[in-house]
Amino acid sequence: MYNVIGGYTYEVSSILLIFFIFVASIVLTSCDKKPTIYEYVETDIVVETGEYKLPSKLTIPESKQKVPGVIFVHGSGASDMNESIGALKLFEELAIKLAEKGVASIRYDKRTYTYAEHLATKLDFTVYEEVIDDVISAINILKQNDKISDIYIIGHSFGGQLAPVIANKTDVKGVIILAGTTEHIIDVAMNQLKEQNSPYYNVYDPYDEYFRDIKEVVPSEIGYFFMGAYETYWVSYNNINLSEEILSCGNNKRMLVLQGGLDLQVKVSELDNYKNLLKDTNAEFKLYETLNHMFVDGTGETITTAYQIYKEIPNIVIEDISKFIKG
Repeated sequence: MYNVIGGYTYEVSSILLIFFIFVASIVLTSCDKKPTIYEYVETDIVVETGEYKLPSKLTIPESKQKVPGVIFVHGSGASDMNESIGALKLFEELAIKLAEKGVASIRYDKRTYTYAEHLATKLDFTVYEEVIDDVISAINILKQNDKISDIYIIGHSFGGQLAPVIANKTDVKGVIILAGTTEHIIDVAMNQLKEQNSPYYNVYDPYDEYFRDIKEVVPSEIGYFFMGAYETYWVSYNNINLSEEILSCGNNKRMLVLQGGLDLQVKVSELDNYKNLLKDTNAEFKLYETLNHMFVDGTGETITTAYQIYKEIPNIVIEDISKFIKG
């Protein structure tokens, strides 16, 4: 009886041992499996809206399957396709690192960068011409590419603020907002000038309420210049209800809002504003305590020293964006 039981015990132990070895081999194999790093191809293209032709880059991972794609939307001011500021090139680095994760993209020189001289005297220039129309043109390029599946918008700073507005006008799958703002752009700019003790604060302060609220332009006012733009620009911007656009986007699109804890341009409280507006949606939020406005380490920086030395975007930011897009 003992030998039978002993033999039975030995047989069961052997089976269990083999089973555990098999499971362990699966676990170890899965742990050793490295994430795919895609090769990619960059092609010079043109984003064209009417008479405006913008030099652009199409970055596509080499894949047998369709891949998601993103359109990068610049912050305020004239900017090249890489959104170069000091030693940093936010959009170029994001484009390449996302391509390695299997995400395609289009980035392009902003219209105010390519046509700066022409647009400087265009009295009827609007926020649609500055930002929105060209993003829609870029989206249409990706839609016509048979290698692309879902399309997302990645907007930085002012581009992040306008990303929901653009998404609501198109059939993109969602938006990623990098250091976006929910407040009026004049309020954001005035707060920045005040914190920097800039002499421009006193120059703009007497007029900021008017230009923040102006909803239409009468002929006698055309040509009145404020913060780098004429009245028609402020009218077009003021007629956008930012809160409604953000909420509508959150109810109908996927949204990811990212913010750096050491951002010197956009306050961390803006992330809370987004959370409050989107509290009843499925929007996702990420705060990186040590990152600045360009999503690199901002430890010890001031407004005059920031962005002067190249720093790499941490992998966690790339991972969060790519996982969201592929999720």
